[in-house]
Amino acid sequence: MVTGNMDSAGCYPDKAPMIDQLMDTLGESVRRETIHYFENHSSGKTATVDELVAHIGARVPNKDREELSLLLRHTHLPKLQSRGWLEFEHRSNTIRYHGHESVQQWLEDVLEVFSE
Repeated sequence: MVTGNMDSAGCYPDKAPMIDQLMDTLGESVRRETIHYFENHSSGKTATVDELVAHIGARVPNKDREELSLLLRHTHLPKLQSRGWLEFEHRSNTIRYHGHESVQQWLEDVLEVFSE
């Protein structure tokens, strides 16, 4: 039984902002699928929005591809770009993936927070 409110600032206050950002970034399935695509299926670190839509559409078949394309262009790719994971060129619909150098440490920090 949970008896309190888990305030992110109260557990590991020095790490809370990074953990919050990681959880927000990875908390949406389309963003996770985007990262999964580049980490596991892309032959290089660049792709077009159409290639990404085809991949995600195959893995999440209940997603409308037109809606997915719009969501990627206007929501998910800009958020991943603002967080430093990739660059998205709107005019050419090209994505250049960078990954995130701190993500492994952040994931370890998340596990540490929840293991106590």
